[in-house]
Amino acid sequence: MKQIITFLGLACTMANAQISISKDTSFGTNGTVTISGVGSNNYLLLIPNIHSTFQGNKIFVSYPSVSGSDTQFIRLNSDGSPDTSFGNNGNILIPFFEAYYFYANSNFFLTNGNKKYLSNGQPDSSFSGSVMQATDWNYKIVLSDGKIFFRDDTAFHKFLPDGTPDSSYGVNGSMTINSAVAGDPNGNSTYEFIFNKDNALYEFINPSAGQSNIRKVDINTGNLDAAYGQGGYAQVKNSGVPSTAAYHSSVQSSQNDGSFINKFNGNNNIYFTKTNAMGNLDTSVGTGGVVTGNKSFTYNGSAYSADGQPLIYNNLIIVPAENSAQELGIACYALNGNNVTINNNTFYPLTGTSYTSLRFIFVKDNYIYVMHDNNISRFVIQQQVLSADGLSLKNKDIRINNPFKDELSLLADEPVNEVEIADETGRIVLKGRGSKFNTSSLVKGNYFVKITTASGKVISKKAVKN
Repeated sequence: MKQIITFLGLACTMANAQISISKDTSFGTNGTVTISGVGSNNYLLLIPNIHSTFQGNKIFVSYPSVSGSDTQFIRLNSDGSPDTSFGNNGNILIPFFEAYYFYANSNFFLTNGNKKYLSNGQPDSSFSGSVMQATDWNYKIVLSDGKIFFRDDTAFHKFLPDGTPDSSYGVNGSMTINSAVAGDPNGNSTYEFIFNKDNALYEFINPSAGQSNIRKVDINTGNLDAAYGQGGYAQVKNSGVPSTAAYHSSVQSSQNDGSFINKFNGNNNIYFTKTNAMGNLDTSVGTGGVVTGNKSFTYNGSAYSADGQPLIYNNLIIVPAENSAQELGIACYALNGNNVTINNNTFYPLTGTSYTSLRFIFVKDNYIYVMHDNNISRFVIQQQVLSADGLSLKNKDIRINNPFKDELSLLADEPVNEVEIADETGRIVLKGRGSKFNTSSLVKGNYFVKITTASGKVISKKAVKN
């Protein structure tokens, strides 16, 4: 059965932009890593909207063993090579279902079987995860205070960082969910995690008793946030979207403020709206709050259909599309409604990413990752930063937002080839290209930012994460 999954990566806004995309030849072999050992009837289990795909700048990949009873869990370096410091020469073997839902940060990762593994891939013997429930179709996240949050159909659960119940939460760490928020264990309704911010969850619920399928839930109370949108449910569609256009998906926006982008599929076009942090529609985007895009594209005589979930890069909407041969490509739109050219074209084919059974696409920092069958391909996004009047910034030093929180951004008068962020010990904790970096995985403290420009200039700056 063909499975098509896409995911949203996070970045920050810019005033105006034109982008260029190229295969990252420093990644794997000519931009592609092929995972060996994946059987013909199996596939990569790495699904970014479920998994914490990255640990710092390292990449988690998993796939079923030949027997199907276990999962081979591996970690790659940022260049795509195996990380031999992880587990047994770069991999560990864990029970099959435990790898399906997991959460990772820079120091550890938690599996669906409620086990905790240290960054080196070894089990944390001090973790008391045995008391954590292990049920199907649930999710867990680690909150900003280090506590582990877990939900099932009828209750929320909080655990201390060592895996023991948080006695200050509900009754011995569990809180019964309001019936309006609970799922249906008989399968008549389902809920899916979209993202969380602070002490709020944003979920997709089907069917929905509210104004839309997106709701905001307060983790501390187990109730809908009645002040959000319309009685806890987000507004997603306005009169500018044709009544015949069907809701497709919602993805977190670049501001990381609780806002998100909604996609609708029409007969000949696709439409995007934006829901703001209060749950109401943002009428400033596009025309009257709607960005209209093409549903199909033609490249070299081949027709591509844009049926998948959009991606967000900075203030841009990237639209994946594919043709009948299951070859992939992308188009791009700005939130002001304008089409954005990619390498001076309105459509760009992602060469070498065709697939037979499974693909998904996501954005991380300034990279597009394409998982296609047992392959991972990476493309570099380069964006020309323009001032509000459309003129290039000239004769300005490289500037960074300092202090920073969950995002580090820099502004330069020439292209940046590489950025390295190191902690106070000199250990590089984040590395990449571009001008925007998701730093949510970094702990608070002092960091050194080394910036190498296209002309070879090296600039070092000290920055503080709050």
